[in-house]
Amino acid sequence: MRRRRALAPGSAQKPGHREYSTLAPVAPAGSRARRGRLVLGAAAVTGALLGAGSSGAQAAVQAHAPSFSLIWTQPLNDVGGPIALSSPNVATLAGGRSVVVGDRAGHVYAFNLGSGAGVAGWPVSTGVPIDSTPSVADTTGSGLDSVFIGEGNAATPTSGGYLGITPQGATMWFTTVQNPSTDTAPAKAVQASMAVGNLNGGTDVVAGSLGEVGQAMNAANGAMLPGFPWFQADSNFTTPALGDVYGNGRTDIVQGGDSSAGSAYGVNYSNGGHIRVLSPTGNSGTGNPGGGLVCQYNTDQTVQSSPAVGELGGSVGIVFGTGATFGGASTTNDLIEVNAHCTPRWIEKLDGTTTSSPALADILGNGQLQVLEGTRVGSGGSIWALNGVTGATIWHTATAGQVIGSTVSADLTGGGYQDAIVPTTAGVEIIDGKSGALVTTLGQSAGLAFQNSPLVTDDPNGSIGLTIAGYNSSNQGVIQHYEVSQSNGAAATGAGAWPMFHHDPQLTGNTGLPSPVVQVPCNAPSGSPVGYDMTAADGGVFNYGNLPFCGSTGNLLLTRPVVGIAVTPDGGGYWLVASDGGVFAFGDAKFHGSAGNIALTKPVVGMAVTPDGGGYWLVASDGGVFTYGDATFRGSTGNIHLTKPMVGMAVDARTGGYWLVASDGGVFAYNAPFYGSAGNLRLVRPVVGMMATKSGTGYRLTAGDGGIFSYGSAPFYGSTGNIALTQPVVGLGGF
Repeated sequence: MRRRRALAPGSAQKPGHREYSTLAPVAPAGSRARRGRLVLGAAAVTGALLGAGSSGAQAAVQAHAPSFSLIWTQPLNDVGGPIALSSPNVATLAGGRSVVVGDRAGHVYAFNLGSGAGVAGWPVSTGVPIDSTPSVADTTGSGLDSVFIGEGNAATPTSGGYLGITPQGATMWFTTVQNPSTDTAPAKAVQASMAVGNLNGGTDVVAGSLGEVGQAMNAANGAMLPGFPWFQADSNFTTPALGDVYGNGRTDIVQGGDSSAGSAYGVNYSNGGHIRVLSPTGNSGTGNPGGGLVCQYNTDQTVQSSPAVGELGGSVGIVFGTGATFGGASTTNDLIEVNAHCTPRWIEKLDGTTTSSPALADILGNGQLQVLEGTRVGSGGSIWALNGVTGATIWHTATAGQVIGSTVSADLTGGGYQDAIVPTTAGVEIIDGKSGALVTTLGQSAGLAFQNSPLVTDDPNGSIGLTIAGYNSSNQGVIQHYEVSQSNGAAATGAGAWPMFHHDPQLTGNTGLPSPVVQVPCNAPSGSPVGYDMTAADGGVFNYGNLPFCGSTGNLLLTRPVVGIAVTPDGGGYWLVASDGGVFAFGDAKFHGSAGNIALTKPVVGMAVTPDGGGYWLVASDGGVFTYGDATFRGSTGNIHLTKPMVGMAVDARTGGYWLVASDGGVFAYNAPFYGSAGNLRLVRPVVGMMATKSGTGYRLTAGDGGIFSYGSAPFYGSTGNIALTQPVVGLGGF
């Protein structure tokens, strides 16, 4: 650990910026280290199932056990500087979906997900160690992803910065860390990963640095956003989480950080760390380099665990661990959950260091998120499953190696609950999500160790894929890609999953927040629901038939306009969806996730709900379809050149298929019957949405003026076609 001190203008001595030595490769359990290399013992792959405490539990795990097939292996030309803390991510590059990851030799690699073949133009050589995880987003509308990565680490603090890479492997932009002029020994390294989200009305990236500032930039050109750099005072190793924490339509920044005793810009700091919620506008308008902080919770130990954000017990929960920098600190080995106001609701003392980032996953199959956290305990480790609401231990399992990287999850067998996929320095352990029993270990027979997170994908052949990227006994990087036999790839990233480091390819650390709703008391109709609901662009809701009014977003400041509505099966609630994919739930509608934190190629234009209300689809203007909950993908027009853009969709309750409708009234049917369209009519206003009848034997289209067009068995109940509306109608839902 190295500390230094400098003076801030008009202030007393400010906190010392601190870098601690980057973790060296760690020998797997049963091995011994010699001259910086790993010499493996006679450890074998754990192919047999270990007991869960009883023969009944063993039988249950045996029945649930997935089978893995090794598809491809890529040894890397990086001996002495292998993959360490950089986790593999998935990007759409030339030739299809690809695995991207960095190493300490300064390379950023890209390999085809299905075949393992190298992607043209890659690897990218930076000349600086890479410990951050690449994030990805389509910044050009081409359908290919740009890649964003931090350069440098604690071992090379004076080199590095923020890098954007084109899909072809060329430098798109490079932005240096812009520390204050008073910093006498400025650190330029960026070990945290860049999260992607809409901070300033577009696609942006944000991360802290090992210097004194965090920075947010336009993802397309690297231009600094207003309000940044933001003065964080000390090193930040954590990848920020992004989400609408306060339900005001803005994307807040949730990040950890280190702290050293001192003062700067009127703020007194003590040794330890903190979790912070920062405004997306940074310090804009505050007159203070550290202004714009919404809330903060301080610890007496560093916070070097990237926070996870999700809905815990019906409200926003932020979960994070601490570091191991300050000896004797009371919060060492703690896992902490705070609410949206940075107030702790539970703190649990675990058995080892909690620097790994927690995962929020539905390991019990009950639709609720629980917490998975790995620890380092001497030369070994543990994986903990904790109740997301109370912090109580669900199960706790020792691991053969240290858990340095973050655990991920997937429903590996379609059993209806998430299994834990735990990276250790003795291979990647597959842990049954309900029981905590070890199922098998991957990579151990090849002598591989891991300090990062695995990657779970929906593979091109429809199976669940699992990519692990670590290092061998020669300190050489090795990537292996497995597929889960007889699996459904759609389960790789469904509701309740945490399939990669920090949850998604944009590294938002956000698995879905409670919708910012304005609700009024409402009940489902006492008889059969009859009628439909309309919504305007401001989220105002109009009810027809016997459907109740349950609230609206009409009085909220929305980041993007509302574009669609879907009604619950019993008529006692509804969902609204905005053009950025944000979902708002009212009445008895349940939130199953949203695309609000994803950088979309085209805006969302509508939604539809599954017949049982357990999920929904979102559709974009190019006809791309996104599934949540128990919704099943049936096809899309995402690869078809459309005459007019898509504007809505509806579901056939009988077949589980759906219809998509374009603005000219053209209807596209997927596993659903065609009843007609307005494609041959001369419309006063374009069509903006559609809905199906409960029986599935008809559907209605609605135009922007509220005009209704009925097809099949759908009856007409009225319209707003003759009403002067404050905002145009944008959606339709009902029975």
